[in-house]
Amino acid sequence: MDETSLPEPEALRSLLKTALELPPLQPHAARLERLVDDYARGVASRDAPLSVALVGATGAGKSTVLNALAGQPLSREGVDRPTSTAATVFAPEGAAADTLAQTGARVARYVPGPQALWGGQVFIDTPDLNSVATTHRDVARAALERADVALVVMHRGSVAEATQVEFLAEFARRRALVFILNFADELSPESRDTLKAQVRRVAAEQFGLPPQDVPVFAISALAAKEGRDVSGEFGPLLFHLRGLATQAIAARVRRGNAMGALEEVSARVKAALDETDALLARTRAALDSGLAKASDGLREDFDARLRLAHGHLAAEVRRQAGGRFWGPAAWGLRLSLWGASGLGAAALVSRRSLPAGLAVAAASTVVDAVRGHTRARAAESAVIEPFDDDFGVESAARTALAEARSVARAGGLEPSVLGVPDVDAMLEEVRAARASAWRYTATTGVAEAVAGWWRTARWLVLPLINLPLLVLLGHVGYRVVRAYVEGPLLPLDYFVNAGALFALLAGAGAMLASASLAGAARRAGAGGRTRFVEALATLGGRLGEAVDDGLRPGREAARRILALR
Repeated sequence: MDETSLPEPEALRSLLKTALELPPLQPHAARLERLVDDYARGVASRDAPLSVALVGATGAGKSTVLNALAGQPLSREGVDRPTSTAATVFAPEGAAADTLAQTGARVARYVPGPQALWGGQVFIDTPDLNSVATTHRDVARAALERADVALVVMHRGSVAEATQVEFLAEFARRRALVFILNFADELSPESRDTLKAQVRRVAAEQFGLPPQDVPVFAISALAAKEGRDVSGEFGPLLFHLRGLATQAIAARVRRGNAMGALEEVSARVKAALDETDALLARTRAALDSGLAKASDGLREDFDARLRLAHGHLAAEVRRQAGGRFWGPAAWGLRLSLWGASGLGAAALVSRRSLPAGLAVAAASTVVDAVRGHTRARAAESAVIEPFDDDFGVESAARTALAEARSVARAGGLEPSVLGVPDVDAMLEEVRAARASAWRYTATTGVAEAVAGWWRTARWLVLPLINLPLLVLLGHVGYRVVRAYVEGPLLPLDYFVNAGALFALLAGAGAMLASASLAGAARRAGAGGRTRFVEALATLGGRLGEAVDDGLRPGREAARRILALR
């Protein structure tokens, strides 16, 4: 991104507000908000004078440098002790200083005179960076947050001072830094060169700045106030500073500062996004691993439940098979063993008493229907609903989630934030998977098993069952016609016996058909088990997608921030 295409500050602020949902960013929220404020100032500033903050260690001569540049005694100078305990802003008449005053700095107005070497700027004199009072660094930090340029004033002993290096590291990429090595009159030319090289080395190693681009000037501020340039570098310093103060260069400095702030925001956001993505990947992997470990136990539990429901599946297979048959055996297939036995008993009883036989048949049919309805509900409950002592399923659910929840908590997050459910929610998902697999088993699975059976039974079992019945019906019809033509008419006992024989043949046919269906219920159950495994895989995919979608608004906002660079 070049300086002419910087994004709108409010757009950046809005994206950052959403991106702060990412846990790794939250500890840096205050810092990031300051960076966005800094960015907004850099983008918004136009023709205002440069704001120049003078920072440095105790006794470095910041106030002396300021007075030398301004050409008048603006700041009180100290010789043996630090003099600045709060920031003081020296602003030309008419220059805006409200934002600087909001930091608690004292604002003093001055009129640039003809004797000013670099007048007309807003100077900020700050407390010493190496003071034992840590509030001094806070004051200097607040001032530099609102400055355009930092004049880092040093003496020979503060070039690599740790507190100064640590302080400047925060601003090195988003402020124009000018390093001033004071008291050059006390140094030999060789010492000046050595110390300047040390400054550039520290800037390169600690701040990541190219050594050749680090401006360092060795001067004597006291001599400069008297009009003397003892090192020959005060003139180049003024030339450099005056270049910064031109309108075009000042605008470039501010926008460069804004780009530095944006780069730091982007760097922190990228690190947080990478950390979040890595956490989500670890959580997803842990969840997949846990589900794989738990799947065996869940399949075994479903198999045990299907065994409890086998009776209902067998009855449903017979019922659907009966729907494909034609003839009396079809009615027998629709009945359970209890119902078929009842009809057989009714046929035998009817030989002695037809009303009694009909009553037995009706009673057995009603009882069979009630038992079938009750068995269906019991089978559905056995497969779908949790048991009172459902420890195996609960243990499997805990196994599926334990590692993923542990990874999420190790990352400082509640598992639910990353889309990892709790055990109760997981148990409900498993129940839903069982319900889906059972509905498939009791309907489509049974239908497919019966369809496979029917492809053979229609040519083998059906003729074998119906041919004896057709022969019996043909024989009875023949006897009835012959008796009608030749006489005498057949007695009632003949028809009762024929009916009983017909019922017995039909019952035998139904039993033969049932025997041929022996493997169909198992095939339906196998189809249900396959569907349950697929439901578990779907559940795993859905839970994995929920993890992948974890913190999505914050991650998308972070990616959009990175796209702004």
